[in-house]
Amino acid sequence: MPTPQNAGIVRVTGSWIRLLTDWLDQNGLDAPALRAAVAAYGPTDNVPINDWAQMLAAAFALRPQDQAASLALARLVTLQHTGVLGYLAAACDNLGQALLSYQRFERLFYGASVAQIHSRSVDSTPCVEIAWQPLPGMALVDETAIAALVHITRQNLVRDVALQQVHFSHRCNPQQLQALEDFFACPVVMESDRIRLLFSVDVLSLPLMRGEPGLRHLLEEQALSMLRAVPEPDEFLRQLQAEMVRLLPEGEATIESLAPRLYCSVRTLQRRLDEKNLSWKALLDRTREQLACQYLADNSLSLLEVSMLLGYRNQGTFSRAFKRWQNCSPLTYRKHQMHKNASDHKD
Repeated sequence: MPTPQNAGIVRVTGSWIRLLTDWLDQNGLDAPALRAAVAAYGPTDNVPINDWAQMLAAAFALRPQDQAASLALARLVTLQHTGVLGYLAAACDNLGQALLSYQRFERLFYGASVAQIHSRSVDSTPCVEIAWQPLPGMALVDETAIAALVHITRQNLVRDVALQQVHFSHRCNPQQLQALEDFFACPVVMESDRIRLLFSVDVLSLPLMRGEPGLRHLLEEQALSMLRAVPEPDEFLRQLQAEMVRLLPEGEATIESLAPRLYCSVRTLQRRLDEKNLSWKALLDRTREQLACQYLADNSLSLLEVSMLLGYRNQGTFSRAFKRWQNCSPLTYRKHQMHKNASDHKD
């Protein structure tokens, strides 16, 4: 869902992570450390997306025999977990109107606009596509979010919505794939370049059970008021970091190579950075540090692969930079994260 360049600002709400408490209760699991981590956030608090991913990993590790824990969790979602955004969407007249409200107020839930909604054709069928850029280490976040979105949509429509396809970026075993296809009742594509949810445009006119124009108006006013309090992401920096992420693995993340991608001169790019009291070196350093912490959380990536993804010519240069950022080596950081997760699992 969130892209690497905005993972630092993307979050979920305290109401949303209470899904885990409901799931623990349903499965009769104590997990005091995990419950305490969830309880530390109030319903309106912001929970960093990386923290949410770690909570999911810790929870599902308690039931390793469950091939579809994310789907079981998604089946527990209610409007109470989604906050104002969910209640507003449910008060709309039809699914199309609900999607427009979701797109308009998505920042209330994620703190940033992460989904793209547009049209495309699947096997000659005109479809609506909701798509997100994947992020390493966020497979459980993606599965839970998509499954919960589908589940709560089904719960609030007068009839079930038929999906055309669902795409995920990660791998899974045959049993997990079967569980996903049974849940979504459509083909599921794994190892895709994007997270996607596709359905026929015909379902946009499906009415919602709770459609209440008066209530929707009141909720929109409340949502607008709340939205004004959410910091607006800096679009220039977002685009700049997005291009950095694309160029880093090629070892070409220089201000000279990046300026043309933003349709400006090096002098103009430097001036815009100066206006924000930023230097190119500091921004590149910060972007690499954020990505490094996220990539190291993915144990399928070797330290050499992480180095290459960050645009370093060798692992030694990356290790020295990481020690400067975090006061420890990349390996020590990874082991600490693994130990932390293992401790959470024991609780």
